[in-house]
Amino acid sequence: MKIKDLPNCPQWLANASTRHEDVEIIDGTIVWKNGIWENGIWENGTWCRGIWEDGIWDNGIWNGGVWHGGVWRDGTWHGGIWKRGTWKNGNWHGGIWENGIWEDGTWHKGVWHRGTWRGIDRETEQDW
Repeated sequence: MKIKDLPNCPQWLANASTRHEDVEIIDGTIVWKNGIWENGIWENGTWCRGIWEDGIWDNGIWNGGVWHGGVWRDGTWHGGIWKRGTWKNGNWHGGIWENGIWEDGTWHKGVWHRGTWRGIDRETEQDW
């Protein structure tokens, strides 16, 4: 369903720039099923597939798709391809990292190709 046709659409979603989106609200949760997120702030919900061009991801669950750029502030990643951008915090549970900046968070598994890894070693409090 298009965002403009979504009953009880939250304002953060209505304010986003998107194309060809297919979105639902299931049990009060935004579910992005497909389309292109061009810009905006994703506040919470579940991403199933699609293309993320730019914007800020505040929280939610990512379940596949392609991330082209932007800032990931927090949330859980379950597969997909990360092309570039900045990861601030969250849990990565698999996928392909192609480039970008990792500032903090928990990496569980996946493939890292290139980029910058930043963070603090919690055991020694030394920069990595």
